[in-house]
Amino acid sequence: MITKYSYILFITLFLISGCSSSSDETSTETTQKEHFASDQKRALDKAKGVEQLLQDNADQRQREIDEQTKRQ
Repeated sequence: MITKYSYILFITLFLISGCSSSSDETSTETTQKEHFASDQKRALDKAKGVEQLLQDNADQRQREIDEQTKRQ
């Protein structure tokens, strides 16, 4: 009778331990965080590039305006 309960207990513990794998969850969370961070970095780099382009265009327009006002 005790061996029957021992087997039931063993099988139950085996199934419960098999269902919870914390290492898989941790690696998935880390991968998602790294993916999120890399997406954010790419977006930030792209925004910096656009900002630089806008600043260059503004500087060029200002130089053209300055040249035209000097001529008059």
